[in-house]
Amino acid sequence: MSYFQKLRQLLDRETKRHLLWLVVFSIFVSVVETVGISAIMPFIDISVNFDSIHQNQYYQWIFVFFGFEDDVNFAIVFGLTLIGFYIFRGGVNLTYNYVMAHFTEELYARTTKRLFKIYLAMPYRVFANKNSSYLTKAIITEASLMSLVIRAVLLIMSEIFVTVFIYILMLIASWKITLIFTAILILKILFLTHSISKRIKV
Repeated sequence: MSYFQKLRQLLDRETKRHLLWLVVFSIFVSVVETVGISAIMPFIDISVNFDSIHQNQYYQWIFVFFGFEDDVNFAIVFGLTLIGFYIFRGGVNLTYNYVMAHFTEELYARTTKRLFKIYLAMPYRVFANKNSSYLTKAIITEASLMSLVIRAVLLIMSEIFVTVFIYILMLIASWKITLIFTAILILKILFLTHSISKRIKV
């Protein structure tokens, strides 16, 4: 039986539902992180050159839509909005970490309780032949390891989503430069992998 099949058996329906919501939440956090990373460049562009407000169609549309009359006021409001967004991003990250910590602690408690019930339901002869240290390891250590693995997977998943979203934004901004950069990066990775493998063989 594979590790994922064992994991599915240990997780009840409610835990799986909470895990699914955490995956959705991690995608939302990734979107917020991507916006936070990409939003700083327009602010720098506006702060350095006010003419870009009227040269860029998106800046110009926002400028007209909200009825701004001064470029300086537009830059100030943009900066304050950006600060507010970063405060919001901090709150989202704090909430995400709290929810994840609460989920992993609850998962650990439920898993240990479920394993303990399984061992109590064993026939006495089977239970007597089991090593007590093995049972302790299975209940405490492995349950803790499972919760840590799920937490790590969720964090990695969030980072992967951030990378994918940033790459999509790069493609939208300039797909040619992005593809050239990707090709160069892949060639460098292949070259490094080949050179390292040759050194290991030697």
